[in-house]
Amino acid sequence: MKSAIQIVLALVIVVLGYLIYDSIMEPVHFNREAERREAAIIERLKDIRSIQLAHRTRHGRFLGDLDSLVNFVRFDSIAILRAIGTVPDTLTEAQALRLGIVERDTFWMPAMDTLLVHAAYPLDSLPFVPYSGGQRFSMASSMIERSMVMLPVFEAFAMPEQFLGNLPWRIYYTRKEGLRVGSIMEAKTDGNWE
Repeated sequence: MKSAIQIVLALVIVVLGYLIYDSIMEPVHFNREAERREAAIIERLKDIRSIQLAHRTRHGRFLGDLDSLVNFVRFDSIAILRAIGTVPDTLTEAQALRLGIVERDTFWMPAMDTLLVHAAYPLDSLPFVPYSGGQRFSMASSMIERSMVMLPVFEAFAMPEQFLGNLPWRIYYTRKEGLRVGSIMEAKTDGNWE
């Protein structure tokens, strides 16, 4: 009888030890998975930003929807400045251009060949938040006035319930405003993870 109680108590100790270990490791596993998911989303948001900046350079404004962003990459082109020669220390660039020491040439390349060449995902999946089950990034663009000058602005973001929905994110996740790039209220294009 005494040995049976000892065996039961040993099993209870093992089970309680496992439960304690599991409760300690749960936030560690959550953080590891959240960082992995955030990295994929940040990559997409950086790509959205680079495409938006290229579109603003080409057309003077930002796009307000993700499908137009994909179409810009697929069908439009980007100006590339080619520089031949180096500017001597004794001259300005304008003087070196006039004297023919350096040459500058602009040519056009398809946006598809210059943007997203490093992307590990197909272009058609750019609008979708990774790990969200097909939900799209929220994006908007506008014009704001600063010092009597109209400036184009954009914002793209994903909320934590989109990419952490199947994890206990309300308990462990501290960035409740989600991941975003740009701002509708300010003329900035940096992300809130930077």
